Amino acid sequence: MKRMLQKGFTLIELVVVIVILGILAAIAVPQFTDLATDARNAVVSGTCGAVQSSAVMLYASTKQPNGYQSIINNTLTAGNVSITGSSCSAISVTPPGGTSPSPCNMVIPSGMCS
Repeated sequence: MKRMLQKGFTLIELVVVIVILGILAAIAVPQFTDLATDARNAVVSGTCGAVQSSAVMLYASTKQPNGYQSIINNTLTAGNVSITGSSCSAISVTPPGGTSPSPCNMVIPSGMCS
């Protein structure tokens, strides 16, 4: 008898591979669903830190307290980040793609901000 060479995969092998891929996808997809939200939160956190650093550096260069608007104007940001505020303790950041400003949970020492 002549033996035929196998050319391809059996149906059960293909089903097993598809099931394994489905399980991997079910595990991996939920980890990436809130990626945009996490990125926006990271932008807010980083920008708030930049505002606080800007306040310290501005105070060090002028040796006097500076207004919150001066601190905001001297803060460099990347992209379309919007920084707003009404006082030294009420500064908010709106990240790119964000719909509403997020408050900065930071403290600028009162001696550095007027």
